[in-house]
Amino acid sequence: MNEATQTITIIANGQPRDIPAGSTIADLLHTLQITHKRVVAQLDGEIVPRETFDQAILREGSKLELITMVGGG
Repeated sequence: MNEATQTITIIANGQPRDIPAGSTIADLLHTLQITHKRVVAQLDGEIVPRETFDQAILREGSKLELITMVGGG
């Protein structure tokens, strides 16, 4: 089995989620159709800068919190 077909389980906003092994925060946001410019991400207790979302690889058991900013007035 190659890595592209393997999945891992992470905890995203308190809920288990199966994702392809090797996925990044950017990959997950793309799958969820969330624009990364409006998201704050915390991975295993550390804030991840937006410009590194495409480098932040999610691993089995990672705990990810995503907070989406909403504009208004």
